[in-house]
Amino acid sequence: MTATRDDGRIVIRSPHADPEQGVTVMIDNYDSFTYNVVQYLVETGAHVVIFRNDQVDVPTIEALQPARLVISPGPGHPSRDAGISQACIAHFAGRIPILGICMGLQCIVVHFGGVVESAGEIFHGKTSDITHDGRGLYAGLSSPLVGTRYHSLAAKIAVMPSCLEPTSHVCSGVIMGVRHKTYTVEAVQYHPESVMSEHGREMIAHFLQWRGGTWEANPSARVVGDPAPAPAATESILQRIYRQRREDVAAARAVPGRSLADLEKSLALHLDPPQVDFPSRLLLGTAPGAPGIMAEIKRASPSKGNLALEAHAAEQALAYARGGAHVISVLTEPTWFKGTLEDLMLARRVIERCATRPAILRKDFIVDEYQVAEARLAGADTVLLIVAMLNDATLRRLYDYSVRLGMEPLVEVNDAEEMKRALALPAKVIGVNNRNLHSFTVDMETTTRLAHMACERGVILVALSGITGRADVEPYLAQGVKAVLVGEAFMRARDKSAFVAELQGRVPPPRTPPRRIVKVCGIRTPEAARAAIDAGADLIGLILAPGTRRTVSIDAARAIVAEVHASGRAPCTPLPPVELDEWFEWHAHRLAERAAQRPLAVGVFRDQSLDEIVQTARALELDVIQLHGRSEPADYARYLPGVFVVRVCHVDPRGGTAKTRAMHEALRPGYHHVVLLDAAAGSGASGGTGAAFPWVHAPALATSDVRVPFLLAGGLTPANVAEAVQQSHAWGVDTSSGVETDGEKDPALIAAYVRHARTALNSDT
Repeated sequence: MTATRDDGRIVIRSPHADPEQGVTVMIDNYDSFTYNVVQYLVETGAHVVIFRNDQVDVPTIEALQPARLVISPGPGHPSRDAGISQACIAHFAGRIPILGICMGLQCIVVHFGGVVESAGEIFHGKTSDITHDGRGLYAGLSSPLVGTRYHSLAAKIAVMPSCLEPTSHVCSGVIMGVRHKTYTVEAVQYHPESVMSEHGREMIAHFLQWRGGTWEANPSARVVGDPAPAPAATESILQRIYRQRREDVAAARAVPGRSLADLEKSLALHLDPPQVDFPSRLLLGTAPGAPGIMAEIKRASPSKGNLALEAHAAEQALAYARGGAHVISVLTEPTWFKGTLEDLMLARRVIERCATRPAILRKDFIVDEYQVAEARLAGADTVLLIVAMLNDATLRRLYDYSVRLGMEPLVEVNDAEEMKRALALPAKVIGVNNRNLHSFTVDMETTTRLAHMACERGVILVALSGITGRADVEPYLAQGVKAVLVGEAFMRARDKSAFVAELQGRVPPPRTPPRRIVKVCGIRTPEAARAAIDAGADLIGLILAPGTRRTVSIDAARAIVAEVHASGRAPCTPLPPVELDEWFEWHAHRLAERAAQRPLAVGVFRDQSLDEIVQTARALELDVIQLHGRSEPADYARYLPGVFVVRVCHVDPRGGTAKTRAMHEALRPGYHHVVLLDAAAGSGASGGTGAAFPWVHAPALATSDVRVPFLLAGGLTPANVAEAVQQSHAWGVDTSSGVETDGEKDPALIAAYVRHARTALNSDT
């Protein structure tokens, strides 16, 4: 019998109900699945009273003296879209049984202090295998069972409230059920009422059998006391991952153009980026007490669920490289760890800007040569081989194949027998994982027990888990560990350089900025060049682009360059090597070192062919080439060896800090060495006009994700160069018309300009 009251409640009485069953209250979170849940409840013998989540209050429900409470599925987020649901949980938990379904689970988790976030996967009407603990709702049911999923949110396992426990999950680690440890409160994320789900009616029947508010009063639920053993899993986590990865590889290599033979053809064509030697890079710059540091990019794991789904692999890799990591470990397994091979490709690409880049490790469950080949093609320098997952023949085959591609693998072990197998390869780098990959349990003494076996053979030993700070590192160092892998702690560290220094037990080295640069351009005579040199200019520019009033002939240019090359300065002490410098900063250091020894001759070209630039530069023996046009491809710089290349970006004097495409390209590392910001002149003119742009905008314009050292030009004079430096924080300055009188270079103005510029640059921090 069904009845609807004036207050909006719907009452459905079951013809199969036990007279003492009592009333089951359903909070409807405006979801069509509520009907299906009610159908199962009524058919199993429940009298159900249904309230919309915004059309009832707790006293009204209390007046019914309900025997149990159900929180229905629903759209949206539990914190804003579930109406009275959490208030009902707060009032009735510990007094009557409560069942949550989908959003109902999320309401329970949030109420008890947990976090609900993106599941990292969207399922709408799809089924998954649900592995469960055989208790509560699942008592006596087979595991795994099939469940139907309609959700994009899930409980975050890493911050599960202490009063709750996970009861079920899918293979990716997403939680599918939770239970209160004391109260008769249990919930599932999926939809047991769906016709595609298994054992839904049995689960509803279990719920209707419960009485009172605690598990102590419901021994049949097997939650407390001496419960029946949980159903034995047919596979360990590692076995499931192994099976899935074999399926993934089979699917990938079946794609036309993506077979192993295709990958090897690509490798033969040198389509893989250059690699570094993994063992050497791992220990580069290390010392006793200061281990190599491996930093990990990981979005999720089977043991902790979602960790950082929003993590951008390239951004994270660059932060690790800047922090001083020797190796970057990139999780590329998609199902449980939410990684992709594209993550590795992006990580590898972004660290190309580093003068001494970290090695890249493909951390995955490698089961086939195919994965090794695609790792190398994507830019990996090494791969992980897990001994526990591979038989001896496969382990040897994958090890040999990896070495043949130039990648010494990181071989992972978890016990003494696995260590013996790794040493038999013979592996040069062995990592000890304190986590058993079959059960995902952690034993922090594992590395301690195995260290001596590796050290006796001269192997580089790496501790792969449990590192959060220096206190964790020191015991390993005493046992012969040479490197450590750090995951979540590295991701959380705000100052990654300081964190690496802490792990290594040292003080972070001070950053040495490059020596500042002064350039005088538009030089047309050896005498003007001599005036600039005597004033202390570092760069002497001569215009080799046709059609300007400052253009010089080849013969005149040769005389100017000879004057520049003849004027050596006193030898200077080279700056110490700066391993962490990136592309532009590294080349700024190198150019400054060269200019400190003698001034450098700069040839300025504009929209000329590569052949013309190369021939002219070779004939004149130029030190620097400045590309001042608007059409030279970035690739030009790759074909101008032996010289520094300056790229000019023309800035609109009326513009703000919004970056143009040209500015974006100017800040691209890996091609030209120096960026020069100059005011864009009208009528197609390019420089030397005296026009300026707002200098205060320069820092923002020359910043991508970090500040790039840049030269500033456009309207600079002895009178304003100090102000320009103060506002722009330029690495160096450049002028032409600002040191001329009646169109000719004025030695007095040159001397004043260089003097004021040098003072301003040296005082600018």
